Amino acid sequence: MKKSLLLWVAALLLPMALTAQSELLTFNGAHVLRSVDSRHDAASRVELPANQKIMGHYTSDSLSTTGYGLQSAGLMPIATMLEPDELDVFQGGKIVAFRVGLADSAEVARVFVIPVTSNGKYGTRTDWTCSVNSIGWNTITLETPYEINLASDESLLIGFYFRQESGATPLSLVQVGKPYDSYTYRRVGSSGKWRELGFTSYGNLSVQCIVEKDDYPDYSITSYGLRSNEYARIGSGLPFTLQVKNKGNKQVEAGALTLSVAIDGKQVTTVTNEDAFFDDYYTLEGVAPTDGLSSGDHVMSIQPVAINGEPLEDQPSYEYTFKAYKRDFPRQKHVVEQLTSTYCTYCPLGNSMLSLLTQQRDDIIWVGIHGNLGNGIDPFRSNQGDSLLINLTGGSVSYPSGAFDRSTGWNDDVNIVNVLSYYEQYHQEVADMLGYFFDYLTEATPTFVEIKGYARYEESTRTATVNIHGDISPDFGLMLGDDAKLTVYIVEDSLKANQVDNGEWRIGYNHNGVFRKALGSVMGIPLNIVENGKYKNVFRFTVPSSWKWNNLHAVAFISRPLSNAASGFTDLVINNAETFKFDQAAGVEELVTDENAVPVEYYDIMGRQHDSLEPGINIVKMSDGTARKIMVK
Repeated sequence: MKKSLLLWVAALLLPMALTAQSELLTFNGAHVLRSVDSRHDAASRVELPANQKIMGHYTSDSLSTTGYGLQSAGLMPIATMLEPDELDVFQGGKIVAFRVGLADSAEVARVFVIPVTSNGKYGTRTDWTCSVNSIGWNTITLETPYEINLASDESLLIGFYFRQESGATPLSLVQVGKPYDSYTYRRVGSSGKWRELGFTSYGNLSVQCIVEKDDYPDYSITSYGLRSNEYARIGSGLPFTLQVKNKGNKQVEAGALTLSVAIDGKQVTTVTNEDAFFDDYYTLEGVAPTDGLSSGDHVMSIQPVAINGEPLEDQPSYEYTFKAYKRDFPRQKHVVEQLTSTYCTYCPLGNSMLSLLTQQRDDIIWVGIHGNLGNGIDPFRSNQGDSLLINLTGGSVSYPSGAFDRSTGWNDDVNIVNVLSYYEQYHQEVADMLGYFFDYLTEATPTFVEIKGYARYEESTRTATVNIHGDISPDFGLMLGDDAKLTVYIVEDSLKANQVDNGEWRIGYNHNGVFRKALGSVMGIPLNIVENGKYKNVFRFTVPSSWKWNNLHAVAFISRPLSNAASGFTDLVINNAETFKFDQAAGVEELVTDENAVPVEYYDIMGRQHDSLEPGINIVKMSDGTARKIMVK
């Protein structure tokens, strides 16, 4: 099954190994920072004697509010792998107790550890019987402690056996610290092995060890997870975060840890921790100055260098590649390209959900691309529409589905089109998540071009003129590529056609945003640069007699070229979009004859400025310094 990247009930989508109570899948927006201003209360610390510490992927009392369970019933093992860099400070100590966190009651019968060599060979299992079942944290004191004397490159599998009842979800997976996968033991034929469940993104298993040792160091700094933005406007600064942790015995006071920040190998600043932290991961935040950078790719590197003024040794340096640019523009609108058919029985579900989305947001352009299904001939299909269906999907067309700004922001490089056949009770959740996704795109990707324009219809000749123009960033080609394209669709509202709906035909179903035609090319065309920092593309076509001009819209968007679909759907994202409703031309409005000048400002006869032509007399200032008087009826 292709990975679905929109919201859905997890139990319907997750592989056979794990189920959840009510988990919903989300897109991955974790790398987007834009601003760094969040502060979170630290999870409750576990109070222990000075010679004892928690060993685990996280060390607080955090538990998941959503429970999980294995699908196989009976006494089942569940475990997680502690890596060498998590174990180094505990070498020579002894495990004196286990802590097992449960989201729901379940019998825990045994806890265990297994050393694992660097080449993946599992050693002798050591286990201890127990009998706990309480919701929350359960502590199991070991009658015979386990001495940690591992090779420097060995890992340690720690876990427990619990009784999995059918449909029960007692396991806690917490999204805190560096994410690691969970394991269970599976037999295939006559042999068995420990297998990863594949759910790193759901969090770390709530299992910890208490390790007793008399000579813990005061400080042992570890770090991971540098996050930043893919783009930075020159002079605005580049925010970043790094997860840091002290595996030693003392609290790191505010300002005690120093990080060096460099760009392209040159140190540009240092940052320190704003808050004190102990032995759980702390999010250290900072901003790298970007003054004086050239446009294009740069590398930021972050490295912990000192604690209380004392140099730190053997600390990793983390790198993050970003693009610096000079100018961007406000994001105007987003595009949903819906794949639909009048013969698709579930397509009205997609229509209902998208209607809810557009009611909630005024920045969504919804284009319905119709195609045939089976032997059914859709009255709104077209050759250009068929080309879009094929190129948006790689040929595997399914209805109802949709592309959302043609983005792969859902961690799927195989297809940019995702399912829209959600039951009605999930429509609000899906609409909300799509809203979050479009907000994420706005935050993640600056807009390097603005889209202005107008659409005019001349009744006497049935001629339509679409003028798309605007300013472009000096880094447009560098950021989007010199092969970026302008695409213009003509769509029509209020079209009536019979539609199959849940197995029954609905007579005279109303279809809005129906794709009618792409101007220039369905694959998009290059921007026509008329002068430095400005473009203008003009299209004319004859409106077919069956189309109602006052129900037409021009949809303009600028994106990476659709022809790159063969490369794996990795860079098709739409950078900006706008839509223009057709107005009736006065017959004297011809601003498109001079290809060396474009309208830049619009005024009425009283000198009041407008965004576009208004009914009546207009004074239009052109980019070449001239002015024109235009009458619009």
